[in-house]
Amino acid sequence: MKQTLKIAIASALLALGIVANSSAQNLVQSLDVNLIAYDTGRSRTVVIGTQQLIRYLVGTNVPGGRLYLVTRGGNAPGTLDNLNAFLRIKRGSTTIYEVTSPDHFNLYQDTAALRSGGRISLAINRFSIDSGSVRAELQGFSTWAISHRIVNGVDLSGAGSFRSSVNGWIGIFDVTQPIVPVHGVIIAGSPRPGS
Repeated sequence: MKQTLKIAIASALLALGIVANSSAQNLVQSLDVNLIAYDTGRSRTVVIGTQQLIRYLVGTNVPGGRLYLVTRGGNAPGTLDNLNAFLRIKRGSTTIYEVTSPDHFNLYQDTAALRSGGRISLAINRFSIDSGSVRAELQGFSTWAISHRIVNGVDLSGAGSFRSSVNGWIGIFDVTQPIVPVHGVIIAGSPRPGS
C-alpha cells in the first residue's frame, strides 16, 4: 500500500512538472504591424497598424491593447514549415482575444539560411490569417536575430526577434473588398518566457 501511494504521488508530481514545464515553454514576443492595403475598387488605401489590426480582429477598439506572437516551444534555427505560433491580444495582464487554431493563424518558414554562427537567419516567412473578420496571406523576406540564451530558466535557443518585409493580399470585413493587395512590415520583439 505504501509503495502504491509513493508511486501515485511521484506520478502526480511528474505530471504537474510536465504541465508546469509545458506552459513555461511558450515564448511570447510583441508583434508590431505596419501594412498598407490598396482597395482599388473603392479607390483608396487603408493603413493597417497594430491598433487597427487589433480592432479588426476583436471587432472593437481595445485601448492600450498589445498584439503578441506566442510560440509553443523554441524552434531550432533554420526550422522549416509551421512554426507552431499563435496570436494573442492583451490589455495589461488581461488576455482579450487569441487566435490559436492553425486553421485561423499560421506562421510558416518556407526556407531559411543561417549566417554568423547561427545567430542570424535569413528566411522567407508566410503569415496566414483567417479569423472570420480578417483574411490574409502575406509572404516576405525576414531577418531573424536568433537567441542563444536562457531567460528565467527557459532556453530561448532557436527563437528570435525578426523583421519581415511582406506583401500579398488581405480582406477585412466591412473595410475592404474581399481581396486587395497589401504590403508592409511585421516586426517581432525579443522573445521571453510566458504562458
